[in-house]
Amino acid sequence: MLAAMFLFFQSIVAQEQVVTGNVTDGETGLPLMGVTIVEIGTSNGAVTDFDGNYTIEVSPDAILEFSILGYGRQEIPLDGRTTLDVIMSEDAEALDEVVVTSLGLTREKKSLGYAVTELQSEEVNEVKDFNVANSLVGKVPGLVVNSSGGVGSGSRITIRGNNTLTGNNQALIVVDGIPIDASGNESGGSIFNSTVTGGGITDINPSDIESVSVLKGPNAAALYGSRAASGVILITTKKGTRGRGLGVSINSNVVFENPMFLPEFQNEYGQGNNGAYYADLENFGGSSWGPRFDGSSQLYYTGEQRPYEAQPNNIDEFFETGLQAINTVAIDKGGENFSTRFSYTNNNTSAVLPNSDLQSHNFNLRALVDLSDKFHIDSKATYFTQDLNNRVNLGTEGVLAFVYRTPRNVRTSDLRRYKPSLWEDPSMFADEYAAISYAGQNKSIGNPYWMLNEDQNDERRDRFIGFTKLTYEFNDWLSLFARVGGDITNSRTEYVQNYGHHFFYTGRLNFGTFKNTELNGDFLFTANKDITDKFNLVANFGGNLSKRTSEGVIVRGQDFRLPSRVFLSNTNIQTSTHNPLQIKKVNSLYGQLSLSYDDFLYLDLTGRNDWSSTLAEDNRSYFYPSASLSVLVDRFIDPDKDWLNMLKLRGSWADVGNDTGPYQLYQTFSVPTQGYLGLTVLNGPEVRLNPDLKPESVQSSEVGLEFNMFGNRFYGDFSYYSIRTTDMIYNVPVPPGTGFTFFKENVGEVRNKGFEALIGGSPIRTENFKWETSLNFSTNNNELVALIDGLETLPLNTLGNFSVRASVGGGIGDLYGTTWKTNEDGERLVNAEGFPLAGEVEKLGNAQPDWIAGFSNTFTLNNWSLRFLVDGRFGGEIYSATSSYLDAAGVSERTLQFRDGGVVVDAINEGTGAQNTESITAQEYWGSYSGITSNYIYDQTNVRLREFALNYRFPSDMVGQIGLSQASIGLIGRNLFFFYKDAEDIDPDSSIGTGLSGQGISLNNAPSLRSIGLNLNINF
Repeated sequence: MLAAMFLFFQSIVAQEQVVTGNVTDGETGLPLMGVTIVEIGTSNGAVTDFDGNYTIEVSPDAILEFSILGYGRQEIPLDGRTTLDVIMSEDAEALDEVVVTSLGLTREKKSLGYAVTELQSEEVNEVKDFNVANSLVGKVPGLVVNSSGGVGSGSRITIRGNNTLTGNNQALIVVDGIPIDASGNESGGSIFNSTVTGGGITDINPSDIESVSVLKGPNAAALYGSRAASGVILITTKKGTRGRGLGVSINSNVVFENPMFLPEFQNEYGQGNNGAYYADLENFGGSSWGPRFDGSSQLYYTGEQRPYEAQPNNIDEFFETGLQAINTVAIDKGGENFSTRFSYTNNNTSAVLPNSDLQSHNFNLRALVDLSDKFHIDSKATYFTQDLNNRVNLGTEGVLAFVYRTPRNVRTSDLRRYKPSLWEDPSMFADEYAAISYAGQNKSIGNPYWMLNEDQNDERRDRFIGFTKLTYEFNDWLSLFARVGGDITNSRTEYVQNYGHHFFYTGRLNFGTFKNTELNGDFLFTANKDITDKFNLVANFGGNLSKRTSEGVIVRGQDFRLPSRVFLSNTNIQTSTHNPLQIKKVNSLYGQLSLSYDDFLYLDLTGRNDWSSTLAEDNRSYFYPSASLSVLVDRFIDPDKDWLNMLKLRGSWADVGNDTGPYQLYQTFSVPTQGYLGLTVLNGPEVRLNPDLKPESVQSSEVGLEFNMFGNRFYGDFSYYSIRTTDMIYNVPVPPGTGFTFFKENVGEVRNKGFEALIGGSPIRTENFKWETSLNFSTNNNELVALIDGLETLPLNTLGNFSVRASVGGGIGDLYGTTWKTNEDGERLVNAEGFPLAGEVEKLGNAQPDWIAGFSNTFTLNNWSLRFLVDGRFGGEIYSATSSYLDAAGVSERTLQFRDGGVVVDAINEGTGAQNTESITAQEYWGSYSGITSNYIYDQTNVRLREFALNYRFPSDMVGQIGLSQASIGLIGRNLFFFYKDAEDIDPDSSIGTGLSGQGISLNNAPSLRSIGLNLNINF
């Protein structure tokens, strides 16, 4: 019997043969990567590699089908051959581009009545960034990304402007059809100590991404419900390849990072006040308003006598060369009825700030199995863990506040000795524990090296994301899938200001533990049937159960008993905060009806109803519909497609709702840890909650035009949209006499209107050379139409006389501040002493850019390719508080003005009305000038070389000799330089937070980084 089985299997093996070949473009002769080869009548298949090569094991009499988007499909009998090379020709009729849309459904792009932009894996992986959001900049019309800098920090992603005052205007992130938890994507914004966390999209491994689809606004994302009112970013991850056998791929992406630029500093005057040296340590300060450098021996902040001379590189020397190394190993195996892929990615990043780094590990496993001809399973599990050491804080108390204002004569090597024990003679300092800053000890001025070595701002995050999806095909036109997915995040934070700290001498600590979960279960019936030869119907009906939870505990301690011993029981004063389990549930039913006629007319109708646990019973159910229409009119203009391959007119309308967070309906009271006289007391809340809250309403309409011309060598996509948001849920400020600070109400109306355009093509295509280019640009006009009676403006953030507001008649993110006070004739005024005067607070601009653009080019010559991306932000304003503080401290290059002899300001004396004749010193001038907001309102306009990649793909015959199937190496760069930048000292793309409160302000931000390195790909 064993012999019979052996002969049987031997006969099966004998019937199979290995076929190899190469697939090329019929016009250019270049190899075609990604061509799918399938043995007709089976699920056995293969895909061509970078060089167009393939290998497949089939029967001798097999018929192979070759297909790829934009080329004519070919069916070729094998007839016993073991080598089969194929030349493929472009086919306009085959250019039915397929994109991923809501719920993970794939649709032909020509059938969509709304705007969708899709990016492929190489567009986010070639010039890799640990934060996928940063790889989207300049590539998607209407998408704006603001970063705050610093390793491990998140970014703010908005699509088509700010739609609401609730704070969260960011896009929903969906991975493989499962919405993920976005906790941490609205963080920072504090003027004093802004911590911008990661989370959400920052935890997605770019090496696992197959494609990214951006659904713009409610029209495209209606089936996702209220969470998608600001658009959706759909991430589809990689799967194994069926019929491929075992494959191993290795990617190593290593870049070195340095500050892209730093503020311009003066190097002629050093530490001192009013043009004089500091006379003694007691009155020693941190300003650079001393005399001109002369090399004489003067009192130093250590108490020593040192040469009084410039240290022109002391700020440069503080920053180190950062290293980001992202390495991935992936194993891929597929058979006739299954595929599986496992990947491991390690990210080891050392920041440009000393003693600040990030390490993360990502494990991903995905498997797809055909349990039968009708029953299929798709399952994925991802585990991510990250350790972040010394996250940089922004603001007036952040570490960069004390770096940028370092006096111009202070040596960086001296600052590294930030405590007495690091000096040869510790007794030269009066306090053995106090931090030593460039103003001495106990001066409320920090030493950045102390802050990065003695203090802590650490985070550990562990995250699991997974799903299982079962699909059953009842027949050739009806199917059902059921899916369960989960996203569980546990994080631990440790924030310590050690004993001897410049602000909190006896020290304090803050330890937190947090857990966030997102659980989703959904199902979807899909019917796809040709009613007649020309009429097709696709109907979807499904539902979703969503449960989101959050909880956390924070313990705080201050006043360390034993210096430099950091643990809770070593503190004299201890408090804690317990955030009990908060649960939000949303149950949904939805449906979609798609009708098409004769492959040129497409109509989509959708409807969704949500039942939210966060709204009152009478308001918790809300329905929102959408409709879209797409018409291909090219058949009536150029039916033979001689020059017009496709011309589409489209339009859509949608109305979606938006709820609020949990427990916002009924009043609660807190119990303080220590009550008055030891009694148990209740603290009243600041916000009066509202049991009658209604869901927000977001209505959107859009029209557009798309075309492909001249054999698909030239394409374009244009959109105009209008979005109207009403009944926004917001905490409205109220008079103290009410007993509250805010009332939670439905208020106001916001409108966004804009235009988006994308044009591109392949101007040159020869046998050995190809040039592909694209240009996108978009503009958005945001207006706050109304709030409530008696309220015209809402403050979002405030710093002195400066504020970020939402103002009726203006927009969300309006910037307000003082200008130089003038008389009726517009002449500037000074006071009796000749000091510049600040006038009334007025509107100075808006934080949202007027328009954005991206220009991408790829040149391919044989095995070489060169790709670069230039992007720009035009218009919009930002307040550089950084520049204001630099001027006040006397360290900026600007403050060289008026150092010799002072200045008589050309202005009018406010008191007398006569021309000013009073002379003031440079310190007095810049001290007053730096307090006038409008002097530091900068235009955000900037154009930069965002990405650069020069790649070489090794020939197959070369790498094949060492057992490789393909290999490539590339020189890559990000943020290489500015072609134009209007703002001084700062990157105008930066902000101090990822929420609304962080927009329009740059305040001691970490510098933007220039990255240069190598990208290596090896496949076995």
